[in-house]
Amino acid sequence: MSVDHFWRRLPGQALDACSPEELGELVPRRRDLRYDRLAADGLALGVRQTAALMELALTENGLHPDPAARLPVYGGAPREAGAGMPVLRPEQVAAASTFLRDSALGELVRQQDTVLARRVAQLDSAPPWSESWAARVVNDLRELRDFFAGAAAAGDAVVVRESEGIPR
Repeated sequence: MSVDHFWRRLPGQALDACSPEELGELVPRRRDLRYDRLAADGLALGVRQTAALMELALTENGLHPDPAARLPVYGGAPREAGAGMPVLRPEQVAAASTFLRDSALGELVRQQDTVLARRVAQLDSAPPWSESWAARVVNDLRELRDFFAGAAAAGDAVVVRESEGIPR
């Protein structure tokens, strides 16, 4: 099963200048040539099947009282209630970037091994939790850390297109 979750960097003012529909058109829906170009420019990031696992590694069991732990994966709120995708304003992007930079991402995944294994078991066609899964989640978290660092340095906002498939 291929499930994608996307992040798209935009200048902060674009959040207020675009309608929810226009914002939606700026965020990839699938991995394709458009996504490849955006990703090569550091403006988009996508993961397959790991978004909910990344979120759990960052937030499960109260290990991270910092509210910024919830921002990187599903954070932000739709710009308008009931419309659009979650958005992170530049100050939220900066907070998420700082949290990711200051976190030992590999250790967070190791600490949540049992929780992550249970979540993977909920997938119909996925292999069981393993070192390979753990390596994927850590790699995706590191890519997310680098993505947010670039967005924070540029003062950008981030729009999130949430995946479906792994229950949160």
